[in-house]
Amino acid sequence: MSRELSEYDWQIFRKLCPELPEGSRYRSILPPLSRFYSKSKEDFVQRVERLTDEELDYLVGLVENGEECLSCIVPEYKEAFVEMVERRSPKRAEKFRKLIDFLETPS
Repeated sequence: MSRELSEYDWQIFRKLCPELPEGSRYRSILPPLSRFYSKSKEDFVQRVERLTDEELDYLVGLVENGEECLSCIVPEYKEAFVEMVERRSPKRAEKFRKLIDFLETPS
């Protein structure tokens, strides 16, 4: 799941995490946000709520493409993220939920 973050990725990351130290070297957005910077599920949700619909849709696209890993974030934060997508992006939510359910189905 690791990748080189684009300038747009860094803009989103800094919006979600203004306290992000200069020179940070992350290769994803959601896992470090959930594991190192969010103090609680509510804090995580408040941070992600800062995103515009377009930015949220961009992150969903990264998850769908395998470039962001939802299984790498705190489990309760993952469900909160999915619920937020369902609320804010109904057009994309059904496909996204199917993907999440598929990824969580034991082989």
